[in-house]
Amino acid sequence: MHNSPVSNGRMIVCLVAAALFGACGVWNVGWGTHSKRAVELAIQDHLRQNRSLISSNFDTQIESVNFKGDTAEALVRFQSKQSAQLSVEVRYGLRLERERWEVVSSTPMSGQGGDSHGAPEDGPSAPGGTQPATPPAAPA
Repeated sequence: MHNSPVSNGRMIVCLVAAALFGACGVWNVGWGTHSKRAVELAIQDHLRQNRSLISSNFDTQIESVNFKGDTAEALVRFQSKQSAQLSVEVRYGLRLERERWEVVSSTPMSGQGGDSHGAPEDGPSAPGGTQPATPPAAPA
């Protein structure tokens, strides 16, 4: 067997095709509908709809995501940028609708720091949609 220009060309085409298929497989794992990133984007969209929420005051960390068919459950930690000891965890329920995740429920799970009496009625709301257990100056 000798290396002709045609066989070398075929070899290059096969290698490029294999690399592209491999890249698509990796990309699909990270960006497919049943990915942590897809759920994170849905939660970010959901949070943007809450006009009283000042998202620049906290960092969002997706702690875990569990998928079950066309539903998912995500545990999200919101950490105050103003005070390291202020955080809240919210559990989100999501449903897959037309190849996109939609938030269908949110439940505050825990809060750390701040005033245990909660925010005043006209204060900012927590990321989960309920009042945070922190002062209004430091949203969770």
